[in-house]
Amino acid sequence: MRRLVMTFCGIYLAAAALAAATTGYGLIEPVPGYRLSIFWMSPDTLAARIDALVAAGRIFEAQVYAGTHAVSWAVILTLVLVGALRAVVGPSVPLANTRSSAVVLGGLAGLVLLAAVAQPLLDEASRIPSASTTFSSMPAYWLFGMALSAAIVAAHLSLLAHDIALLARRRLFGGAIAEPVEA
Repeated sequence: MRRLVMTFCGIYLAAAALAAATTGYGLIEPVPGYRLSIFWMSPDTLAARIDALVAAGRIFEAQVYAGTHAVSWAVILTLVLVGALRAVVGPSVPLANTRSSAVVLGGLAGLVLLAAVAQPLLDEASRIPSASTTFSSMPAYWLFGMALSAAIVAAHLSLLAHDIALLARRRLFGGAIAEPVEA
């Protein structure tokens, strides 16, 4: 199961890198008028980035970003579904590393909170002309940050969904969960 998740995430990351590469130089060219956002999963961030690209006349890059955003969500949801189904269809053992999953999901919860709390400050800061937003207004930063975080979140959620489905199967239908086999 872990190999399947890692392979799927690797293919997704390669596809995201290829999609990003199709934008050429625009990948590292800052987008003027971009309003700083923290959390790619927020609908406000998607709108801010797409609007900034469209306003700059960079329609193809906006399409690449929107497509990669949709695929990122599809990868997360697909891997969660695969993880849960795998635990139901055959013999299995718990797979998730509780500590690392807690760190990833805790960080994700922290980002959600930070994005909600910091957005008014970011809105005010975006009104101040500054050259320091150059890096954060590059589509490369957006795309690669989104792709990496989506792959990490998808992998952890998939393994957690697997373990939760496995626990539910054990509680509903009885039977012990098999112990992992030492390699």
